[in-house]
Amino acid sequence: MISPRFISDLLGAPMAAIVQAEAIAARATADFIKEVGFTKPSDASDLEYGNVRNITFNYSRNIGGNEEVVTSIEVPLLTIVPIPMLKIAEAEIEFDLVLSQPDTKDSSSNLKKSQLAKATPLKAIFGKKPQAGKPQTTSNTEANMNVKIKLAQSEPTIGVIQLLNILEANQK
Repeated sequence: MISPRFISDLLGAPMAAIVQAEAIAARATADFIKEVGFTKPSDASDLEYGNVRNITFNYSRNIGGNEEVVTSIEVPLLTIVPIPMLKIAEAEIEFDLVLSQPDTKDSSSNLKKSQLAKATPLKAIFGKKPQAGKPQTTSNTEANMNVKIKLAQSEPTIGVIQLLNILEANQK
């Protein structure tokens, strides 16, 4: 039998996992920017990102008649590759719980007032939700938890937009 847990633990754990997933996604975005967008010298510290990683395109262009000139364009790599910025757009958590109060042996009105004044925490037992019209004759330790998460590409943060604007301005 699965031991009882406080309802707040049962409801809070999936929500905390969703928040933690968002934090992991943010760290992955920062790591992507650091690894893809910058070249770091081998002697640099972990806090230093290093120099902007640029890519150069060479192409020939006709300047009149049969004369061609090779032209180069150098742009920061981060300005042309999509930066993965995932966010949880929507999360839905469904629980099937069997609620019970612990130790309810004496249900008569003869309980002492001091017992009534005590806070009795409501506890939950994970278990299969009984179906309507069917008597529950056996103990079952199965539980149902449905989690639906929709991911979406988040909009770039103000800092990322400013970084890209600075990189673009320095190329002119």
